[in-house]
Amino acid sequence: KRARKRTGFLPEETRLYEFLSGQETLLFVGRLYGIPRGERRRRADELLRRTGMWEAKDRRLSTYSKGMARRIGLAQALMARPELLVLDEPTSGLDPVGNREVRDLLREVAAGGTTVLLTSHILSDVAEVCDEIAILHRGRKILAGKVRDLLSDARRLAWETESVDAGRRAHGR
Repeated sequence: KRARKRTGFLPEETRLYEFLSGQETLLFVGRLYGIPRGERRRRADELLRRTGMWEAKDRRLSTYSKGMARRIGLAQALMARPELLVLDEPTSGLDPVGNREVRDLLREVAAGGTTVLLTSHILSDVAEVCDEIAILHRGRKILAGKVRDLLSDARRLAWETESVDAGRRAHGR
């Protein structure tokens, strides 16, 4: 039970009570964590602002886009100031601006001492947010280490090709 109170979690598929507003959701989650009323309200307001959801805080979740639901899900995961934050595809459904904002927020949370564990298929997000990574293939770790070391590894092979469309035009396809 203590570990759950110290862990924030955002699953890939955000499941929310659609009849609640964004603010009501965070207040409800804060109550589940046992956060005192005044602190709960301050924390919810802070997270609504930090996740870019302040303007939509009173709207029912049923009216939210997928990206908005992801942001509220992230705020929900951060509500109790977790020591460990576990995120599955945290930028899924976000536009480029939202993607940048979430990456910035995650770096800020990590700089504040929270351990952030995330899964993503978007390697640029991983490289920007993480200090260390592990790459899995079919459930097995095939590569792990500090991002800077892996990116500077002289054994890496990289090549550039034409875009698919350019190649089709060049070959009359």
